[in-house]
Amino acid sequence: MPATPARLLPAAALAAGAVLALSAPASAKACVTDDWKLTRYRMAAAGQDVRISAKGGEGTRLSITKKTLSYDFTKAREVVAEGNDNGDEYTLTSVYKKKLHFKSSLKGGRKGTLSIKRGSATGDATVKSLFNTISLRTVKLARHYRNGNVDPLVPARPAFACSGRTLKLTAVLSDPAAPATVTATYRRI
Repeated sequence: MPATPARLLPAAALAAGAVLALSAPASAKACVTDDWKLTRYRMAAAGQDVRISAKGGEGTRLSITKKTLSYDFTKAREVVAEGNDNGDEYTLTSVYKKKLHFKSSLKGGRKGTLSIKRGSATGDATVKSLFNTISLRTVKLARHYRNGNVDPLVPARPAFACSGRTLKLTAVLSDPAAPATVTATYRRI
């Protein structure tokens, strides 16, 4: 496996060798607190010798309440990352399953920040990845977060913008080797 920055890979890739979180005051409640379905996910990172782009995950459900946040990957599509690390091309395909829950907080109105409390992670959600043709071990996401780690599909502290039927989460991952931007667009269900 190339020396790609760990924070840019899904949890399963970390097990072989990823980062993000979520939070809401009264003004955000009316717009943000609801049930959402992922319609578009993109992650892009670039550095001197590293390039990574990922997409997929459509169908993931996100439920936000005043103090909790839950992901349901039951109907989620796989996430596919394509990268080039020092000239080595690779593909990482990750399959997310089951459910993941956090205590969380929100700050802002129609725009603001979501913050998850990593140590509160519960649920039976897993991610299993295939690095080119090599199967990586299955990672239990709740334990992964309780250990202080994060996965790009589930950012730790994304900014949000909410308008009517759409919720957009954006997170910037600062990594000296390859700074990354993650964007996830959800539709109200």
